[in-house]
Amino acid sequence: MDLKGKGRLITNFIKIYALKYRVLLVIFTVALLLFLILGAISDYLASKPTDQHTAERWENDNKMAQVSIFVSEDQMVGLNDIKRFGYQLKMKLIDAGVTGLDDEEDESEPEIIDTIGIEDMNSAEGDKDEPKEDALDKLIGVSYCAQGFVSMIFDNRSMKNVNAIGVGGDFFIFHPLMLTDGTYFGEDDLMKDRIVIDESTAWQLFGSTDIIGQAVLIGDVPHYIAGVASKKIGRFEGASGFSNNIVYMSYDSLSKYGTIISGLTKEGEQAEDGTTQAVGGIGCIEVVAPNPVEGLLARISRESIGFEDTSIEVVDNTDRFSFISLIRVLKNFGLRSMQSRAICYPYWENEARGYEDVLSMILLFRLIALVILVFIFVYLVIDLYRNKKWTVRGITSYLAEKKYDFEVRQHIKKGLKRGGAAAGEETL
Repeated sequence: MDLKGKGRLITNFIKIYALKYRVLLVIFTVALLLFLILGAISDYLASKPTDQHTAERWENDNKMAQVSIFVSEDQMVGLNDIKRFGYQLKMKLIDAGVTGLDDEEDESEPEIIDTIGIEDMNSAEGDKDEPKEDALDKLIGVSYCAQGFVSMIFDNRSMKNVNAIGVGGDFFIFHPLMLTDGTYFGEDDLMKDRIVIDESTAWQLFGSTDIIGQAVLIGDVPHYIAGVASKKIGRFEGASGFSNNIVYMSYDSLSKYGTIISGLTKEGEQAEDGTTQAVGGIGCIEVVAPNPVEGLLARISRESIGFEDTSIEVVDNTDRFSFISLIRVLKNFGLRSMQSRAICYPYWENEARGYEDVLSMILLFRLIALVILVFIFVYLVIDLYRNKKWTVRGITSYLAEKKYDFEVRQHIKKGLKRGGAAAGEETL
């Protein structure tokens, strides 16, 4: 068979093959588009719950992780437990080799000491650990909160049983609320009397959102508006409880002037102002810290909290929307709603669990599309090989002949150019 005949055979075969299997090719294209579009939607939805991406926002050269601990309502967690947890967490991180120091800072020259006593030895050991702890403090963020209700009064307007979140630590680093006006309050505020309210609460009490510095009475004690938070609108946001009236206040104020429902409490000592502060009720603890080994921070956090696994739920937020995590959600789909622990999830966890369900279903459809793509590709390759009208030797020969013809044409072109140049020189 001549060169043209071989080329015509291959061309005709490709046309017949494409025509014969055009339905499969259409399905392949649709499955590919579905796979790519669902991937883009998945990435967009995974980025929406900003409360789950603290580790990404925590700027540091170390590999960071975010972990949430939810305590069941039949347990009592107070401020002393939070302090103990923070200390244990830091010590376990140091034991795991996490210091927060650069290699150059960590590798110091040994100090030569002529004589040293026992007291000096103890002092030296303590001083040796202090730089590690101080450096590590800058890499660790801890937040805690309790949920409950408060009543608020402004002039002749009042709101009863407003959803209240009593916060402490680095709460607003974990939960960067969108503020229409004002700012957050911090752990260092001495009076613990500043609050952040949402837009709907501001309109109901004040008839405006321009209210920074205004005071409302909570338990007959003035609390000052530090900021006004905007509402996130969406199906999950509404179902999670975020659409309700919410006031963010210090845990200290909630335990004094409100009712805590997220955990057991007991009556504490009476303060100078005559109020009795509740002890306990903290139901959510969040941590962001270095995580050199996958799962290390979650394990250390579980060990540091000091409760049995039956009383807590530890969630590694860092990769909760990753492929492996969503596969686990699919595996336990329908079962994880069967809770054996009485845990009062805050709205951001309810919201995240809703996104997990949707993202896991999107992943399922993406996997189905991927299976279709692989099946059609493998089928076409196998069928092409079985029904081939060509041989590898024939194609090799065809390509070799094409290469030879190309080289011949190039050689002729070069000869013509040399001949033209020589003729020009003779004319001159």
